[in-house]
Amino acid sequence: MRVVILAHGKFTGMGGKTARGVYFYSPHEIVGILDRTLAGHDASEFFPKRREVKIYSNLKDIKDDYDALIIGVAPIGGKLPAEWREEIKMALEEGKMVISGLHDFLSEDDEFSKIAERTGAKIWDVRKPPENLRVADGSARDANTVLIAGTDCSVGKMLTAVELTREARKRGVNAGFLATGQTGIIIGADAGYVIDRIPGDFMAGAVEELVLKLRDREIIFVEGQGALTHPAYSGVTLSILHGSYAKKIIIAHDPTRREHHDYHGFSIPPLRRQVELYEKLSEEVSGGKVVGIAIDGENMSDDEVERYVDKVEDELSLPATDVLRYGANKFLNLFMM
Repeated sequence: MRVVILAHGKFTGMGGKTARGVYFYSPHEIVGILDRTLAGHDASEFFPKRREVKIYSNLKDIKDDYDALIIGVAPIGGKLPAEWREEIKMALEEGKMVISGLHDFLSEDDEFSKIAERTGAKIWDVRKPPENLRVADGSARDANTVLIAGTDCSVGKMLTAVELTREARKRGVNAGFLATGQTGIIIGADAGYVIDRIPGDFMAGAVEELVLKLRDREIIFVEGQGALTHPAYSGVTLSILHGSYAKKIIIAHDPTRREHHDYHGFSIPPLRRQVELYEKLSEEVSGGKVVGIAIDGENMSDDEVERYVDKVEDELSLPATDVLRYGANKFLNLFMM
């Protein structure tokens, strides 16, 4: 499949993690990226060693054929920005698939659905919850699960889970990647639901169901969401922690942040406190232990990351690394012993 990513104003910034996740990991050919603020550049200029993809200001500027338009931005609340409607309609008019992870379901938009019905275009609302939901019952508690948790949103939880899964498979391990957000599902997780769209009573049960789907895997890497101390998303975080029955936990962390993103006045507690919280809330369900710290060093130099690794390992006696810079081997060695 040949895809175009819509990411106006967000491809390299906060809010563009879906766009970057698809750019980094999608198995499909990416024809172009839409971002008016970066038009004329190539994505590889901002992410060296990644694939070359041209950035355009408008969908009509892309002359190559494509099969699907992927909405690559997830604003707070998941609302569809009004200025994106024209390009979405353009894709639907051409009979292309539109893939969206927004809370606003495009398939239920009268204008979009009428165009799709007339042209035969498909709309995939990734966030639509599954049917036949159930509460957790403990049936997956014996699975070999590793949860990639976090201290905030967009700190590299999915990237770390994907890198661990890839490295495990290189070593011949039958590993599974369990996605709990739209990006992981779009790039091809082994199993996944968008947990934040599922009613509260059923979130842990949905995660448990995904674990059971992957019960044949030697190890399951579970993508976390949000953070236990996040004022808006902590409920989702806790449901994934309990529903995954994680025996081992890696905490993803951006050392440059002092407050939760877009929640001024809500500070991010120190890492030692985060470790205590995750372990305390796991104690009676899975007995999970924090085994490593995944550093999101996007806004740090190599020297700064290396110094922070030394600091974490000295103060917490836990291995730390930036998996995008240095790979996932340091963490994977913890699970292969």
